[in-house]
Amino acid sequence: MSHCNQSLCRSRPDAEMCDTAASLQLIADRLTLELSNTRAKLHAEIDRLKQSNETLHAALSCTPMFLWATDKDGRLTLAVGKELEKLGLEPSETVGLSIFEVYSSQPDILENIAAVLAGNDRTWNAREGHFMHEIRSTALRDHNGEVVGAVGVSTEITEGDRAFFTLKNANQELEQRLQQQALVLNAALADSEKKYRNLVETSQELIWSIDIEGLLTFVNSAAKRIYGYEPPEMIGRRFTEFLYPEQKSRQIEIFSQILGRTSTQPQIANSPYETVHIRKDGTPVHLRLNSMVNQAENGAIIGISGTATDISDRKQSEEALQKATDQLRAVLDAVPGLISWISSDLRYIGVNQHLATCFKQSPESFIGQEINFLDKGSAFAELIRNFFDSSSQQIWQEIDIEINCCVRNYLIVVQKYHQGTAAVSVGIDITERKRAEAQKTQLIASLQESEHKLRSLYEATSDAVMLLDKEQFFDCNLATLAIFGCSNKEQFYGKHPSEFSPLFQPSGQDSCSLATQRISAAMQTGSCRFDWVHKRVDGSEFPAEVLLNAMEINGQKVIQAVVRDITDRKRDEDRIKASLAEKEVLLKEIHHRVKNNLQVISSLLKLQSRYIQDDRVIEMLKESQNRVRSMALVHEQLYQSKDLSDIDFAEYIQNLSHNLFQAYEIHAEGVKLQTNIAPCSMNIDTAVPCGLIINELVTNSLKYAFTGQTQGKIKIDFNLDNNRVCVLTVSDSGIGFPQDLDYRNSRTLGLRLVGSLVKQIRGKIELLETAGTTFQITFPQLKLYS
Repeated sequence: MSHCNQSLCRSRPDAEMCDTAASLQLIADRLTLELSNTRAKLHAEIDRLKQSNETLHAALSCTPMFLWATDKDGRLTLAVGKELEKLGLEPSETVGLSIFEVYSSQPDILENIAAVLAGNDRTWNAREGHFMHEIRSTALRDHNGEVVGAVGVSTEITEGDRAFFTLKNANQELEQRLQQQALVLNAALADSEKKYRNLVETSQELIWSIDIEGLLTFVNSAAKRIYGYEPPEMIGRRFTEFLYPEQKSRQIEIFSQILGRTSTQPQIANSPYETVHIRKDGTPVHLRLNSMVNQAENGAIIGISGTATDISDRKQSEEALQKATDQLRAVLDAVPGLISWISSDLRYIGVNQHLATCFKQSPESFIGQEINFLDKGSAFAELIRNFFDSSSQQIWQEIDIEINCCVRNYLIVVQKYHQGTAAVSVGIDITERKRAEAQKTQLIASLQESEHKLRSLYEATSDAVMLLDKEQFFDCNLATLAIFGCSNKEQFYGKHPSEFSPLFQPSGQDSCSLATQRISAAMQTGSCRFDWVHKRVDGSEFPAEVLLNAMEINGQKVIQAVVRDITDRKRDEDRIKASLAEKEVLLKEIHHRVKNNLQVISSLLKLQSRYIQDDRVIEMLKESQNRVRSMALVHEQLYQSKDLSDIDFAEYIQNLSHNLFQAYEIHAEGVKLQTNIAPCSMNIDTAVPCGLIINELVTNSLKYAFTGQTQGKIKIDFNLDNNRVCVLTVSDSGIGFPQDLDYRNSRTLGLRLVGSLVKQIRGKIELLETAGTTFQITFPQLKLYS
């Protein structure tokens, strides 16, 4: 009640409420004192009864109490006292009953007895009918301290209870009156607070408050819209957490100045200022802040409160406006024309950058100047003066303006604005256009002359030239009439190309459909060239070369066809083909005979070697025989090939290597050949030297590389690198090239021949440092096709 009164006193704004509260407080204190006295008397009575109980157990049955004891199951083992009568029980009948049956009407008896049997002391009140009993109970323990039951005493406290309830009722009545008055006052206060809170929470502006530590103590619901935070998420955090990094120092300085005021200074709002804070999502928000200090009753500054308005939209509009202004200024400055704004008193309001640059001035130097300050007698000044004197809202006129000692022709367009008090002038340099117009006139005359010449050439050419759309001819030259045997152009016009063709072309295709395909192809790709068999009006046929070109005439796509009679050329081509066929047979025969002659030389060398006893000479003849065979193999592949100028280099190397292994089969036992040749064709001038080089290097490997070895490998590689340089590599896994032998200055015929052949194909030879022996020959691509 005291707390309630104190709260009431604090909430009541006037002195009368405080006096009423003080009176109520005195009454409550007196009632509390009386209640305490009554309780003291009651305890004294209880102590007297306890003393009588201890001194005279026999008198217990006559005393107004009920003494009981139970076992662990709650069954009564002792029940004495006059209070049993009020419970309607006899002592002899009560023993053996459950304590829960005696106090069956008490809902908390089970809980209380369970607590006592658990070893706890309990005191509680129980009402039976019109009587109130106080029950005190404690655990009954054996000599080991174990709980074996419970003992308790039930004492009637009805008289004391009545006094207590009387006092309680009086107190409740007093509290109800006080509560009623408090409710009225609280309702008024709540109504006022609700109006104030609704005003604060529905405000579109952020209302905030911070303490002197910089912690937010209040923000209204506008925080959600402005910051993206719910108010509880912001309260208790430092205001600096929401400041944009670049704005922190400035706003902290402002807040420090506000908090630095003394309590004697008047409490006025700080000048509003704009700043940038950070939203929950990290984006900036522009705010306009108003703030003032919060002071306690003693004048001490306890914080700052204020409002914040979201001006992000305004800032965006300002930025957009500034951007649009800058863009417009940039556009006007970039326009290659003379733009100026002029007042009705014939002074410049402003000019664009191009105009200022033309006169080698800055745009600012024109502002306020008379329009003829650069040229007193200018035609432009006279034009503007007459325009302002007239009632026209817009004029345009061509005038000459001298700029940097050069006279140029300008089209001046002038438009009034601001109710005719100002005008904007745009000068477009049309000097080049004027020149272009003159050139155009001259060009038209030249084109007319060219057209006349081209028409004459068109009619004088010996080829048939005709124009057709997708369906028919509509123009042709005189040569067309002569080639197709027509007597006049009307006999040719309106006809489809298939009407001057046989039913089928030599390929067997239908002339009509094939002609349509050719015309469509020319329409799509722009041109089409092909051979065709035409038919004259008299039915005779002739071969022709046709060139179709797509062009536009008056916006319509048409085909120009040029037909050349190639009867004589076809006859000459047939004769040339026959001659070429004869020469090809002759060339094959030459290669065949060269191969046979080389084979005869090889056989002669072999026969000769049979009559020689000197092994060294026999070996020299054998090497010469292999060299002849390598050259003969080239001619053999040439006359067997369809192309008489090139041979398959990979096949040639395979055959050459196979012949060498057969020739040196004693040395080649246990030696394996591996080739890796890039697919290519090679002419005879390159193939023969390459074959001889491979012949010499493979022969040296077979003869000398595997001395004392039973197995080995010879590898031949040929490829083209990224620079299209040919790389030929011949290697073996033998004992290696002798260190004391210079292969470049060797006296042996084979190595000298290799060096000479490498020079012949403009190549370079290297001996690579590898296991065994590896020669690498590089040479440029000479008529070699991959």
